[in-house]
Amino acid sequence: MKEHGKNIRLVHNPAAGDDSNGDKDELCQLIEDLGHNCIVVTKKDAVKKIDPQTDIIALAGGDGTIRMVIMALLEKKLRFKRPIAILPQGTANNIAISLGIPLNIEKAIDLWKNCQLKKFDVGMVMGLERKPLYFIESIGFGVFPLLMKKMDKKNTEELSAEDEIKTALRQLRKLVETFRATTLRLTVAGNNYEKDCILVEIMNISSMGPRLVLAADADPGDGQFDIIIVTVDQRQELISYIDGLLNGTNVEFKIKPIRASRLAMEWEGNEIHIDDEHKSYFGQQLKLTSLEGIVEIVTGNK
Repeated sequence: MKEHGKNIRLVHNPAAGDDSNGDKDELCQLIEDLGHNCIVVTKKDAVKKIDPQTDIIALAGGDGTIRMVIMALLEKKLRFKRPIAILPQGTANNIAISLGIPLNIEKAIDLWKNCQLKKFDVGMVMGLERKPLYFIESIGFGVFPLLMKKMDKKNTEELSAEDEIKTALRQLRKLVETFRATTLRLTVAGNNYEKDCILVEIMNISSMGPRLVLAADADPGDGQFDIIIVTVDQRQELISYIDGLLNGTNVEFKIKPIRASRLAMEWEGNEIHIDDEHKSYFGQQLKLTSLEGIVEIVTGNK
C-alpha cells in the first residue's frame, strides 16, 4: 500500500458525457499515479462485496451514476458504507457543481488528500407509490417532466455535453412559452399556498436539468429543501433566465425559494419527475421529508 494514499473503489460509467473520458484502465492508472491504490468495479457491482479496507468509493460518471450508487448504499448496513468521491464525467454534472467539486478529473482527485467530508441529504417522498421513493437532486411538476419526455426522443449521441445542454435549453424555452399553468396546493410549516404554476421544483441541490441554477444558495447538507415555484405571472422571468444561459451571460435566477424540511403538496397535472426519472401522477397528496446527512461526500469544503 502507498504510504499516504487511499484505498479507492472506482465505479466507472464509460457511457457518461463525452467519449473523450478515456477507458476505465486509464482512469484507474491515473488514480494510482497520483498516489492511491485502486480497484475498478462496474456500476452493477458498485456496492457488492466492499472490501473492509476501502477508504473511498469513487464514482466516475454523471448525475445518474451518483444517484444509483447512493440509492444502493442506502440499503446497505452501516459497516459497508463509505464516503463517496465524485469524478464528474456526465453531461450536466449538477451534483458536482453544487458541491464545488472541480470538473477537471485530476483536480477532483486532489481533494482526496485532505478528504474533507460533506454531509449530504436525501429527500424522501411518500404517497406516489406504495413504498417511499427517494431523490438526491430534485422532484418537480410542470414544464420539466415534459422537457424530459421531449429530450428522450431526441438523438443526442453525437453531441458534445455543451451542445446537448444548449439543445435542452432551446427545447425548454419553447415549452415554457406555451405551457398551460396548473394549480399547485402546497402546505409548508402550517402555511397553505394555492398558485397557478408552470414549474414547481423541490431542490436538494442548487442546480438541475441543463444546469439550471434555480437555488443558488441551496446547501445539500442542511436538512432543508429549496422550493422553487414559477407562477403563470413569472413566465417571462423564466424565459429571460433561459435566454441568458443560451447567450452565455452571467445570469441569475431571481425567483426566491421557500425553505423547509417537510412539506405536503398536490398538483392538478398528471406528470412528475424524481431526479432523472419520469413518473405518472394522479393528483394524490405527496409528503416530502429531508433525511439529513445520510451520505458523506468528499469535497474541498466542510
